[in-house]
Amino acid sequence: MTSGNGDLFESMQYWQNLSERAEAGLMEIPEGVAAQCDRVCADYIDHLAEMLVKTKFLVDFDAFGTLPSAQQLGRKFKRLADGEERSAAVAIRQHIEVIELMRSVFRRYFVETEELDESVGARIGAIGADLGE
Repeated sequence: MTSGNGDLFESMQYWQNLSERAEAGLMEIPEGVAAQCDRVCADYIDHLAEMLVKTKFLVDFDAFGTLPSAQQLGRKFKRLADGEERSAAVAIRQHIEVIELMRSVFRRYFVETEELDESVGARIGAIGADLGE
């Protein structure tokens, strides 16, 4: 990932590219490594979600006083904290999107294995039941 303008777009592109490479079989991550990466991503998403909740409480609008200019300044800081454009809350949501895309890449390597194991186990169980065991 790079720094500068377009970080989010570049990060999303990077992880989308990795997802496509993994889907095409051009890349492989060992199951244990993928599971560890997924766990770290899940923990980080939880951390970011907590931060997102806290953005609602970053600014005490009433603390700015009653002067019109103070009220205007309070509204501005409130928008910067949890507004819909260019706020801390928006940036956190965007980071969560990137981390979820990362998780989708990692989960491919152990979710598919778990599903295959369950499928094979069910088939073996069915064969055993057919044989009367």
